[in-house]
Amino acid sequence: MTGQLWGGPLLGLIVLTLLVALPIKIGAHLVKAEHRGLIRCGFTAFVAALGGLLGAVFLGGLIGGTLAWALGYLLAIRAMLGTSFLGAIGVAIVATVVSVGVFLVLTHLGWLLASPPPAGSVSI
Repeated sequence: MTGQLWGGPLLGLIVLTLLVALPIKIGAHLVKAEHRGLIRCGFTAFVAALGGLLGAVFLGGLIGGTLAWALGYLLAIRAMLGTSFLGAIGVAIVATVVSVGVFLVLTHLGWLLASPPPAGSVSI
């Protein structure tokens, strides 16, 4: 099932900021990261996802894909925000909890809707 966002591109940018950059910013403030700007936190999410992917590609055969992805993700957060490794774990946990909370609130408000199935599809 895919999601559909009600509204235009500006609302989409606001929701993306609420779901991605703001939770990382809150986590960065809680662990007292060296860099806490909203734009940097948004860019950190992109770099961390890329770091996770590269970690899984290069180290996945040695330590397992999921563990390698998590390690790459945390190392990217550590490098981008200037935290310790434990601080990066804290940022990731706080960002996940806040993102889920914001997603649930936006869904409850009706801003995030489940899209209808494609025409001609059969659901059982």
